[in-house]
Amino acid sequence: MPLRVWRRLNARWTTRRAPPERRGTILDNASGQMIPILDIVALLWFFGAWIGYVAYTKRCNLKNRRGLLAAMNRVREQWAETLLERENRIVDSQVINGLVRKETFFASTTLLILASTVALLGMGDQVNQLFREIPFAQQTPLALWELKVGVLALTFVYAFFKFTWSIRQHSYASTLLAAIPLPNKTTGPEAKQQARRLARLSNLASRHFNDGMRAYYFALAELSWFFHPWAFIVCTAWVVLVLYRREFHSKALAILV
Repeated sequence: MPLRVWRRLNARWTTRRAPPERRGTILDNASGQMIPILDIVALLWFFGAWIGYVAYTKRCNLKNRRGLLAAMNRVREQWAETLLERENRIVDSQVINGLVRKETFFASTTLLILASTVALLGMGDQVNQLFREIPFAQQTPLALWELKVGVLALTFVYAFFKFTWSIRQHSYASTLLAAIPLPNKTTGPEAKQQARRLARLSNLASRHFNDGMRAYYFALAELSWFFHPWAFIVCTAWVVLVLYRREFHSKALAILV
């Protein structure tokens, strides 16, 4: 009797095994299409590299005071201290206004890119026909195409929130600038504390703007995913190396240090 039961279970298992062409894939039950495991691995590598690099730079900049952003933080602190010695602060307000205009430009540009990216969701068939004519390009199922476009859209959504939050923080910094008393009316440590708040708020706004710019770099790496997952893995590593060199071993850092 146990032998008969085992034969039935074995027969069921052999009939339910995935065919050879579906092995190494993950089935999307909603669309019935296959997502290759290599694409999932490449996506996990992408997010792991991004999150790991952000955590590493944050630790270096805030705790070890090392890196390009940390050097600029010290420059902003010196700038805030010199405010207490100047009566004419038009140049200082223009500096903050210039930062706000730059962040506004990137925020509006991100919205345009995001709208174009969302429009790609309904063009899977047309783009697949285009990729069939490109050598070495991977044939993408519709479910995988939607995943690629969705991840790219989320990347630009993240960048948009970072840019807009940086705009708000620099707007608050302009208000703090106006609240700092003039040199002839400076009494006690309150003015110095106000200047330190201005420097810390400007540093925080610059860090969020840097996060938004970093998202653009990783979005460029993500474009290679549309060709092949191995290209996605290699480009992600290349972007991390480029960012690391510019933030920790660039000529600009050598000048500031």
